[in-house]
Amino acid sequence: MDSETIQKTYAIVPGLNMGIFVPKDLESILQIINKYDVPATKITSAQRLALLGMAQEEMAALQQELKSHTRKTAVNGVHYVQACPGLKWCKYGTADSLALGTELEKISMEKPLNAKVKVGVSGCRMCCTEPYVRDVGIFASKKGWTLVFGGNGGGRPRIGDIVAENLTDEQVLVLVKKCLNVYQEDSKPRSRTARFMEHFGIDALKERVLA
Repeated sequence: MDSETIQKTYAIVPGLNMGIFVPKDLESILQIINKYDVPATKITSAQRLALLGMAQEEMAALQQELKSHTRKTAVNGVHYVQACPGLKWCKYGTADSLALGTELEKISMEKPLNAKVKVGVSGCRMCCTEPYVRDVGIFASKKGWTLVFGGNGGGRPRIGDIVAENLTDEQVLVLVKKCLNVYQEDSKPRSRTARFMEHFGIDALKERVLA
């Protein structure tokens, strides 16, 4: 396909969140990719698989065939979760980031979040998933998880604020939901958590979620 006929189309295979896949599923996905002669494939920064450059008329049919490989997503939940290999697979890991990431993917809200929320979970203090520049960032130490909120790595980068430290898995899940509730209630439409925290402030957030 030459440069004049490249289609600027983009499809995500959401079943591969956190970069986890079953080999037999990947084999099936590859068969579908080859069937439609997908021009390019890419592992995204969100650890998902992107299919690039399909013709518009083929996109719907391709996505229909991929349905069996997609996971059910939470209603009004986070945009995506990134997670490192963690305790089970990495010699530096001190906590199971993949297990926590799986639970974070299940978080649902009563109403849609005001903007996309990206989550990064790291199993050690090296912070390979860059939790300080995610809307919700979580990283582990031997004492427990640290929760960071309001980071952004885009055109207006912002280092997130530490909300709490030395947390258990259960405490992280509860506290993330509380932070998202405050963000949902008090932020402007389409405002990301970084912009929200710039005017709301970490002290006010802690007062609401740690009381």
